[in-house]
Amino acid sequence: MDKFDWDHPRHLQPVGEPAGQPVAVTSDAYEAARVSHAVCILIEWEEFTSLGYRRVHDVMQKPAYVLDSRNILDLEKLEDIGFIFYAIGKLLDQ
Repeated sequence: MDKFDWDHPRHLQPVGEPAGQPVAVTSDAYEAARVSHAVCILIEWEEFTSLGYRRVHDVMQKPAYVLDSRNILDLEKLEDIGFIFYAIGKLLDQ
């Protein structure tokens, strides 16, 4: 029995064949955003506040989402660019 089988309840175990798509790692934020639908900000490093979010939006699939878990980004600016924006502790737009 694999460790996963006894360490996770049945409803959390994978079903079917894996997608087979490899995980890509890059040090370039713009390349990481390419063909993605969402960007998640998980730390408050300055490099994430100074990104060119218009450029990020341009290379992303649409609709394009941003989840800001650290509340470091300007909601109005990102919505003006075209992002659907979510931030921890902030109300969602009606």
